[in-house]
Amino acid sequence: MRNFGLTVAFILYPLSSYAAGDTFFSLKNTDFIVSLSFALFVGILLYLKVPNLLAGLLDKRADGIRTELDEAKKLREEAQTLLASYERKQKEIAEQAERIIKNAKEEAKAVAAQAQKDLEISIERRMQAAVEQLESAEVAAILEIRDTAISVAIAVASEVIQNHSKEVDQDKFLEESILEVSKKLH
Repeated sequence: MRNFGLTVAFILYPLSSYAAGDTFFSLKNTDFIVSLSFALFVGILLYLKVPNLLAGLLDKRADGIRTELDEAKKLREEAQTLLASYERKQKEIAEQAERIIKNAKEEAKAVAAQAQKDLEISIERRMQAAVEQLESAEVAAILEIRDTAISVAIAVASEVIQNHSKEVDQDKFLEESILEVSKKLH
C-alpha cells in the first residue's frame, strides 16, 4: 500500500511546475491542490475498499455469466439430445413406414394372386356346371325323345294290332305289349 501511494505521488507530480520555477508543494498551486484532492479521493476509495467491492461485483457478475453459460450449455446439450432422439425416432418411423408399404405391396400381390386363383376356380366351376347342365339337358332330351318314340311306337303298334287282329287277340296282345314296354321303361 505504501508503494502504491509513492507511485501515485510521483505520477501526479507535475513536471511543468518545475519548468515554471514555482514550488509544487504550495496551497497556491492549483496543480498541487488537484493532485492532493485526487490522491485523497483515491485514498478514500482504497480505505472504503471500493476496488474490492468492484472486484466482488465483477466476480459476482462473472459468476452469474458463467452460471448462465453453463446453463446454456446444458440446455444446448439437452436440445441436441432431444434433436438426436427425434431424428432417431423419425428415422425409425420412416423405416417402419417403408416396412408397412412393403408389406402392403406384398399383401396386395398375394391378394391379387389369390383373387386370380379364385377367379380361375370360379370360372372352372361355372364351366363344369354348364357342362353338367348341358349333359343333364342332353339326358333329359334323350329320355323325352325315347318316351315320345315309345309312346308313338305303342300308338302305332296298337293301331296296327287293332287293324290286323281279332278283338279277343287284340286285347291280349295289347296287354302283353304294355307290360313288356313297361318293363323296358322301368
